[in-house]
Amino acid sequence: MKYLLYSALALLLCIAFINAQKPAYCQAPLAAPSANTNNMNLEMVQILMRHGDRTPLYSTLLSNMDQWDCSLSTYMLPSQSSQQNALSNVNRLFRKVYMPNREYLPGNCSVGQLTSLGFEQHLQLGQTFQSLYIEKYGLLSSQLDPNVMYFRSTDVPRTLQSAQAHITALYPSNSNPGIINLNTMDSYFEDMSPNALLCPEYGILVQNTTTTADYIQFESENAQFKQQLMTTLGVNVFPGWSGVMDLFFATQCHDLPLPQGISQADVDKVYANAIWQWKYQLSFPIVARLGSSPFLNELVNNIKAFLQGQTSVKYFLFSGHDDSVGPLVNLFGLLVDWPPYASHVELELWSDSSNDKYIQFKYNGESYVLDGCSDVMCPVDDFIEIAYSLLVPDYIDACSNSTSLFF
Repeated sequence: MKYLLYSALALLLCIAFINAQKPAYCQAPLAAPSANTNNMNLEMVQILMRHGDRTPLYSTLLSNMDQWDCSLSTYMLPSQSSQQNALSNVNRLFRKVYMPNREYLPGNCSVGQLTSLGFEQHLQLGQTFQSLYIEKYGLLSSQLDPNVMYFRSTDVPRTLQSAQAHITALYPSNSNPGIINLNTMDSYFEDMSPNALLCPEYGILVQNTTTTADYIQFESENAQFKQQLMTTLGVNVFPGWSGVMDLFFATQCHDLPLPQGISQADVDKVYANAIWQWKYQLSFPIVARLGSSPFLNELVNNIKAFLQGQTSVKYFLFSGHDDSVGPLVNLFGLLVDWPPYASHVELELWSDSSNDKYIQFKYNGESYVLDGCSDVMCPVDDFIEIAYSLLVPDYIDACSNSTSLFF
């Protein structure tokens, strides 16, 4: 018996050690209780999250790359009816199947596909939100009420499936049957991430950041390393620092070997270059503000509408990407590392016994005192004032007129 106990303990320690060796990029910390909530009442929350673990968006297709095996399925039921009873007599579902060796990645996975691990990450995250927002704070009832909830996702399979995992954990499907709307939009209009199609001037300004003396020096210092990577990976076109980082981290998150000739030091340097490049672009205030203004404005308008009694929705979920989470937290001076898989921001609206309102800003399990606030419980008027200072006035005009003078 002791042998079995020690063997089980050794296995758990081994698993913990292996997980500890993975990059922090592989999974964000889970949600945690809010700070300074004594005698406070939670009235509304808006959650922005990154999708879970996925396959790489880029691959060199080297022969030594292990195959990717995806078992997460998508089942579909086309319907010409929008009525709730459209699912009352389901006798056939369609499953989307990626054909082995007919995908860009070796195996049966599409590029950027949510993995079973990624789905599980959002089940875990959803369970923590269930324990917080249903059990601990009583924001939501134990039965799903679509009148007080709003779900939105980019029109990308991995974000849609991550949202489904979140909702499944929040309200198990067997207790709340029915149709749940996942609101989405055409990529041309998507503003959850910076969008050069929506704002052409944003794309121009990002390109302008690559012409500065600092950026030219960065490129010069890394030219030899870039050529070394391209030779080792056997590619003629460099996919960008973030593209190479994505390949390396995605393989490490699945305990797969790095491409032959790539060391951990190379991985670390690629990440350092990717995060420098991203943060450098966002260090220009007009770039950062143009990229995130529409979505931040939506978050602020949701708060104002709730306070004014114009909406009954008190649980907003937005399922997006790293470039949804990163630019938003950057606006508030909180972007340090690349947002890991299943990263999440919670924007909570609280009230005290005098019915004064406060906003608490949480990112990956931590509550933050924002610049301009004296506490994690920031008076809502102060928060809105801070947000307005970050928004671009006359956004439509700014996106269509040259703002090169900002450089």
